[in-house]
Amino acid sequence: MINSTTFILERRIFIFALPGILIFSCLTLLGAYAAISGKSYVERELVGQQAFLTEANQAVDEWREELVEIEASGVSQSPYSARPMNLRLPAVLNPAPLADFATGAGGLFPTTTKLTGWANPADLFIEYEFANPTILGSGRFDLTFLVVVLMPLVMIAASFDIFSADRERGRSRITAMQAGHIHSSIWKRLVLRNTVLWLVFSLIALFAALITPFAQISSARILSFGVWIGVSWVYGLFWFSVISLAVSVLKRSEAVAAALFSIWAVFVFAVPAIGGAVAEAAYPPPSRLVFLSEMREGEVEGVRDAENLTNALLAEHPEMVPSVEDVPGYFRGAFLSNREANERTTPVLEAFTETRHKRKNLVGRMQFLSPALIANNALVTVAGGDVNRNMEYQAQARESLSNLYTRISPAVVAKQRISIEEFDSIPEFSFSDRTSMDVLGDYLAVFGFMIIVSIFLIVIAMRRLRSPLDKLL
Repeated sequence: MINSTTFILERRIFIFALPGILIFSCLTLLGAYAAISGKSYVERELVGQQAFLTEANQAVDEWREELVEIEASGVSQSPYSARPMNLRLPAVLNPAPLADFATGAGGLFPTTTKLTGWANPADLFIEYEFANPTILGSGRFDLTFLVVVLMPLVMIAASFDIFSADRERGRSRITAMQAGHIHSSIWKRLVLRNTVLWLVFSLIALFAALITPFAQISSARILSFGVWIGVSWVYGLFWFSVISLAVSVLKRSEAVAAALFSIWAVFVFAVPAIGGAVAEAAYPPPSRLVFLSEMREGEVEGVRDAENLTNALLAEHPEMVPSVEDVPGYFRGAFLSNREANERTTPVLEAFTETRHKRKNLVGRMQFLSPALIANNALVTVAGGDVNRNMEYQAQARESLSNLYTRISPAVVAKQRISIEEFDSIPEFSFSDRTSMDVLGDYLAVFGFMIIVSIFLIVIAMRRLRSPLDKLL
């Protein structure tokens, strides 16, 4: 229990002293900047997606109005009017409820596309690739980055000399003479300093969660924030245990600082970099050239065998009588080539997915070597800024595209239009997302491991601080 004496001492030498004021000021400024940066990014994303949806839905409504008019009058103004191939349905990946807490390299990945018979899996997400990957890959400063990378440094700056400074100034001997021991005083001060730091950060994060970039605060955002802040505190507990052990073992403040900074560099940068390189070498992705080659071959085969493919499709749908209306032949040809390209590239896409899963599993095993990697993966996933969420969006969009192929293929091949009833039965794209609790379930084992390690290090630190005074002083 932290008594009033400890609080008064810490208030005088740290909380309201120049070092403490500087640390708290820097933390507040960094937290505010991270929150504003994340909020601005999500707001821009929402504005862009809304503009995309408005334009796409307007085009779909116009297409439907043409179809209604044709069905009512039986006459079309143009052979191009309300053709199934000209139907372009929007598919959007909305930002996750807590997206502003972990923007990361979100700009590297697409969040909008249009499902149409003119598209095949290879060019469904082609436009985003024109952005500069070097700039986008650098990511953005957000609250997750602040937790994983900077909060350990803030904790180290606040705690590295908490024992050595007292020893050098003689305060430890005075405390020992009065109380007969010093471990209680040192321990309470460590707990107080780091608890205050995390309380300040938690208030900043709570404020960011309440000032949402979305129209309103949803229950999903509240739940995600609760999980996110809980993960952050577990990560903070680990660094508290490491700092406590270093303070209790090393006597000189510069030695404590050097040791802690080295540990931070290894956990935050070295292990994740090595882990990524090992995973890339162990499970390299399939060749994109093979993917594009299969796509082109499928397109060529679709054009070459258009007659046979048409006859096969019409045999499967005898109710579709080929129209005598003057319909451009390239509608059918383009659709068949894309349909064949879809079938040819499916195995390659599945190979990409399998490789990604194997790489993810390998990194999942290696993350036990770096608590920073564990925390980053969990925080980014809970916030909805992870790569896997976007990959799942692309997979669901391609599945919706295949479903659209199935629905419009008889009409396209027979050079007919689909009915209003058939159009209205096409489901709107809706991304099926995971909940924060589902994500947390994936990380229970690794966080249990981190908590056990933290408790073990804390026990060692406490035993070390209880050593005879002649060894400590």
